[in-house]
Amino acid sequence: MRHLDQRQAELIRRRLAGDDFESLAQELDYPDTASAAAAFAAALDDADPLEPAARHQADQHSLDELQHAIWHRAAAGNLDAIAATLAILDSRERRLGLGVPARMDSTGTLSDPAAVTDDELEELLALIEDPPI
Repeated sequence: MRHLDQRQAELIRRRLAGDDFESLAQELDYPDTASAAAAFAAALDDADPLEPAARHQADQHSLDELQHAIWHRAAAGNLDAIAATLAILDSRERRLGLGVPARMDSTGTLSDPAAVTDDELEELLALIEDPPI
């Protein structure tokens, strides 16, 4: 990892602040938006380990920008735009961990196995041998 130069640091700072790649390319003298986006990705890779929160924020800005670019077409019924929007929403859900099933906690009380009486043990063994169906 190397130290970022002034231009790279400004690119990261402004992108995380929400600037789009088109304005960043013009104002920071990149040839085009693709070059600014590539420079941003390279700067993130070259930076000292960026805080996960900052990388997460950069990801969310990118998804916001993509979704904004196609939202009006999706809302108008364009099936390709709808599919792309759903893919963006899926990506956002995965990145935020929203699709992970909720952890289920036991509602019953845990008993101490050593505290099981002989009668309870016999009843449990009988259920195993002849389950009530």
